[in-house]
Amino acid sequence: LSPVDICLSHDWPQYIERHGDYNDLMRRMPRFRPDAETGKLGSPPLLEVLNKVRPTRWFSGHMHCKFEATFKHGGSSTTAEASSSSSAVTETSRGAIHIGSEDDKEGSKPDPKGSSSQPSSNNQSPPGPSETKFLALDQCLPKRDYLEIIDFPAPLSDDSPKFTFDAEWLGIVRATHQYFSRTKKEKPLPPDKVLRPLIEKNIRWVKENVGESKDITDVQAFTPTSPGPDPAFRGNTFPQPISYTNPQTVAFCEMLGIPNRID
Repeated sequence: LSPVDICLSHDWPQYIERHGDYNDLMRRMPRFRPDAETGKLGSPPLLEVLNKVRPTRWFSGHMHCKFEATFKHGGSSTTAEASSSSSAVTETSRGAIHIGSEDDKEGSKPDPKGSSSQPSSNNQSPPGPSETKFLALDQCLPKRDYLEIIDFPAPLSDDSPKFTFDAEWLGIVRATHQYFSRTKKEKPLPPDKVLRPLIEKNIRWVKENVGESKDITDVQAFTPTSPGPDPAFRGNTFPQPISYTNPQTVAFCEMLGIPNRID
């Protein structure tokens, strides 16, 4: 797949807290510590995406606090090459480091054995930058760090900017749609050796039948799908809301020739 510049996610990738100022984060958000020390903070699937896609920047929300980190690819997911300014970092072996800090009494960065999800050094490194800059922002409330402006290089063009579908993403959606489930416990996806040729086949289908840069507004024009505020929701009454078909979902599924399993 082509390199990706920016990834956006609601949750944080698993272990990302260990690639920034861990001790400062634990001081500000002490309720994070139990999950951080057991590897339960953040999303394991997003860690896998981070390792494989290797974007230049990754932005998240969810945790309601600002946090910055630098994830260096090719090392361990559960340790970092840099910590707070008061930490001393000593390289002990390839892909493993020892961190000593004045804050060790508060608890240092955990590093459970066997929990690294980085690719082996014997495998060929995937394309992409050697590191990913991560930024999470706080809630949009007074006196909170909820906004940051970042300049990102982009090719100059006289054309008006527009949003287009990514052919590779559409191919992935089409290939994996058969595994879409609305049950409480869905089945796991098949291994890469099964998915890879299926995705490649569907990317070719998308390029032939949809195009490589389909304008989103050609397919998904916004239209109201339900009436305005329901009087039944006034006060403390919260009845079960009525389900409405989303015409944008219908149009998207028709474009890809897949059944609409949302309705």
